[in-house]
Amino acid sequence: MNTKAMQLLLAWGGALAGAALLRWGGAHLELPSPGLPLLLSLVFLPPLAMGVWIAWRSASDNPVD
Repeated sequence: MNTKAMQLLLAWGGALAGAALLRWGGAHLELPSPGLPLLLSLVFLPPLAMGVWIAWRSASDNPVD
């Protein structure tokens, strides 16, 4: 398995473990309003997608002058 896929799996596993620990510890969050997920996705999804695209490209696609 390549390094980037391993980092992605490690980050995803860490996020799930953190959420499970918060839930197990008794953290009960109120449900957000229906428009909040849409707002958050419109704000955070484009920069996140761009960052993932830049990070996922191979080094040969971005030569140094």
